[in-house]
Amino acid sequence: MKKGKSTKFITILKNIKWILLLVVIISGVVYLNSFTTKKEIERKSDFVSEKLVNISELATARYDYSNVISIKDSLNFKDISIPFTEKSFVIKYTGYITAGLDLTKATFTINNDVLNINIPQCSILSHTINEDEIYVYDEKTSIFNLLTMDDMLKEILDEKTKTEAEVIKEGFLDKVTVDTIQLLKEIFADSDFKDIKVNVVV
Repeated sequence: MKKGKSTKFITILKNIKWILLLVVIISGVVYLNSFTTKKEIERKSDFVSEKLVNISELATARYDYSNVISIKDSLNFKDISIPFTEKSFVIKYTGYITAGLDLTKATFTINNDVLNINIPQCSILSHTINEDEIYVYDEKTSIFNLLTMDDMLKEILDEKTKTEAEVIKEGFLDKVTVDTIQLLKEIFADSDFKDIKVNVVV
């Protein structure tokens, strides 16, 4: 009887040893798998970060335009124009607006091999007037109301603000955003991601 119990006890011990060994093996496999997954995510994260920095300059667009300003002005007294004080001029000039997204401020996450990129809103980066392409026509001035360079510069600066508003209304910034989203998806299309989602963060 004692011998039977001893044999049974030894069998139980052997089974426990095998179970423990199996637990250790499974734990090791799970650990190695999680370690490999973590390393893979780190590798992909470094890859995405580098790409976003490198293509930041590509996420811009330029809007070239030309404009004509016609100005007539005179001195007034109680809303009545004073004779012989009229001045006028016509300015023709060209300029360009640069708009884009600063992708160095973009954030991203990788979940289940799905890349989620959050990009900032598109904005106007610069607005330049080509100084060598400013032409003034039909200048008319008065000794009582002299035409100055400041008059012309003020009109051009006022028009810059109007032009930016018109460009935004026409959807220029929206187009840059759409093009950037498409660019990002194309660049990461050959990567090992199951899906690529790009969101604009307001």
